[in-house]
Amino acid sequence: MRKNYLDNIRWTVIILVLVFHVVSIFSSCGAVMSINAPGIPALDTIGYLIYPWFMCLLFVVSGICARISLEKRNGRAFVRDRARRLLLPFLSYIVFIGPLDSGLSIRVNGIPEAFASLPEWVVFCIRAVQGMGPSWFLLQLFVLSACLAGIRKADKKGRLSALGEKCTLPILLLLYFPVLASAQILYIAYTFRVGLYLLLFLMGYYVFYHEKIMRQLQKYCLPLLGTGLAAGAAQTVFSWGIPYQMTVNNPVVMLYTWLMLLGLLGAAGRWFNFRSRFTSYMSSHSFGIYYFHYVPMIYAAWFLTDSFTLPYLWNYILVFLFSLSAALLLGMGFGRIPVLNSLFGLKTDKISRQKAGIKEQS
Repeated sequence: MRKNYLDNIRWTVIILVLVFHVVSIFSSCGAVMSINAPGIPALDTIGYLIYPWFMCLLFVVSGICARISLEKRNGRAFVRDRARRLLLPFLSYIVFIGPLDSGLSIRVNGIPEAFASLPEWVVFCIRAVQGMGPSWFLLQLFVLSACLAGIRKADKKGRLSALGEKCTLPILLLLYFPVLASAQILYIAYTFRVGLYLLLFLMGYYVFYHEKIMRQLQKYCLPLLGTGLAAGAAQTVFSWGIPYQMTVNNPVVMLYTWLMLLGLLGAAGRWFNFRSRFTSYMSSHSFGIYYFHYVPMIYAAWFLTDSFTLPYLWNYILVFLFSLSAALLLGMGFGRIPVLNSLFGLKTDKISRQKAGIKEQS
């Protein structure tokens, strides 16, 4: 039976990514993504409350989905599929889209003269890497998928999966400590949390895939979410005024992260495990939204703040709506163009398959 809550978590997290990026652009705490435009300091709270866990949740879900995928293919076919669906779109992003991102960053910060003496191809490479934007997720997920293939080969008898299925709620809570430890390993450029994301991805594959584990989380999701939100309030007070990216590995923030992961997985499995036309639409377009939203967002933010003097709240609203609309249109448009749809990892037949699935269930 299809686990619809996984699809629903994915598109919901991607919408939260857009929300976070808008808040970060206008943040008052010195976030890495800020364009130094004025904003509403109180809205920084949104960033403190969602940044610690939303990508962590996405890696857990990716681990569960990897388990489902590997039930249908061997490890070699799995890595080939991930290269096509993750590595190729990542490379396409940094070549075709990254320079648009970094070009604005260079212009806003007034540093084009720093590249004047460099060869053009070197400048292009610098701009492409600087403009990696949200495509970093694709690269890291591909690397983790390749690691998983190696781990599965070493664990042919499935001992890790059997061990993961035996976890009780107290053990799941105690896993906070290895999660905290892994967060301190290879935190690179405020983006790549290699140790943490690898552990969470493997936990998705070996632990949270099991129905027994999910039933426990569903049963206790409300107290988990309640204590998680209490920890979230505490870590927001503790972290206030510090850039989001500089607080995430703190023990209090990681406690909030872990409790929210457990609570949200349980809540999604309990109340979000359904399919409708709206959820199918969002699921089928979520990758395009994630892939294409960032460049329209930063250009819209720069244009609005540079050309107009609007109430600050309107800047947030307009930038969000514009980037969401532009990403949807770009995803649908490029999805209909042969070659480009493959380069950007877009699927053209997913909507029709999902509609057919809805009819079968109704």
